[in-house]
Amino acid sequence: MLKAHLQQEIADLLKVWSFNWGVMDVLISGRSPIDLADLRFRNWYDATEFLKYYGYDPDDPRDAKVVHSVIVEAWNFIEKELMPREWQKGKRPPKKLLYAEDARDIILAASDLRPEARYLQIWACSLLRVMHTIAHINGVQRLLNSTAARDQIMQRFMSLIFRDDQGELWFGKKTLSIPIYQVEWKYEKTRESMILKLLHKTANVAETIYDMIGVRIVTHRLSDVMVVAKFLRYFHAVTFANCNPSRAKNSLIDVKAFRENFDMLRKMLENGTLGKNEFTDLLNAIARHPSSHRGVKNPHSSKNYRSIQLTCRQLIRYEDPAKAWLRKISEALVGEGLSESRRQLLGEILNLTRGYDAAHNGEDAGFFPFEVQIMDRETFQNNLMGSANHQAYKGAQIRSARRRVLGNVLTYKGPVPD
Repeated sequence: MLKAHLQQEIADLLKVWSFNWGVMDVLISGRSPIDLADLRFRNWYDATEFLKYYGYDPDDPRDAKVVHSVIVEAWNFIEKELMPREWQKGKRPPKKLLYAEDARDIILAASDLRPEARYLQIWACSLLRVMHTIAHINGVQRLLNSTAARDQIMQRFMSLIFRDDQGELWFGKKTLSIPIYQVEWKYEKTRESMILKLLHKTANVAETIYDMIGVRIVTHRLSDVMVVAKFLRYFHAVTFANCNPSRAKNSLIDVKAFRENFDMLRKMLENGTLGKNEFTDLLNAIARHPSSHRGVKNPHSSKNYRSIQLTCRQLIRYEDPAKAWLRKISEALVGEGLSESRRQLLGEILNLTRGYDAAHNGEDAGFFPFEVQIMDRETFQNNLMGSANHQAYKGAQIRSARRRVLGNVLTYKGPVPD
């Protein structure tokens, strides 16, 4: 009985420490999701969940119609722009894909790694790359309702943070989780911060502000950041296909070196050579900082600042502001306390907007960016010290903005008029 219990504990531990390395590269190593050679979705349910967290419910007729239009446009683009000659000569995708109406069929085809399914699989991957690009083009818009974005994004993370009976903080679900040191939330960016950020950025447009909303997860040990990164995807806090690979930054952990030693330790745990405590201790022993890193090159960040940083997007749905005001006016008209003149004015407004309800379904949607940082406790404390702290970062921003906005004023040497 004791042996069976130990085997279950090892099985549970192995479940925590198992990785899809391709997806991990997208999450924390800057790889683009469209560069993945295959997907790893197991079944129809798995594909459905992915699409839901991507932003579209394939079982909702409205979303299904939107996704199908993306499929059609993607095939048209491939035919007309990418391979017109080959298409005319008969080099076309399998009919099973060409006439697919449900994105889940395409996702599962891209996940079929059987040798006999290779042709279908590579076509499915090609189609999904174009579909992903089109979906983001459709979703790129200024999302005015930042409150809705904050609430919907943070809800995913808050559902994964809990405390046990001893007050220990955990990340994940109660059936599969890892202890963490603390969580910090950024619910919004002040107007001053946004202005400053736009002034010092080369492309000073609002779409380049990615960290209006953010979360920082601090683990107890360096090796644990790998599990936190995995859980972000595993529990759908982030969707790897919605991560921005050009902004992925990992100055915290040498993933290549960790991976090389990790497989050996995992096998030793499986065959009983290592115990649970030895396994986790050795995991932290093989975790180390990279000698160099690539990723976001922010001239204002200290070279001493270390973290794993992800910039992601989430499709946010919110009530059409105009529709909301019309609803409020209608509610006011049936209420009490309005003077006759005001009641008449509100009635005229409703008459002027008659027909708006039929033309709008009352809901808007758009992708909203947010930032995730992961680091261990020791790194977190080091980041708070010296040139790595936020005040130094903000100071560098101010100096840059000053040079950009007031450069000629600050360097002026001539006479000063009254």
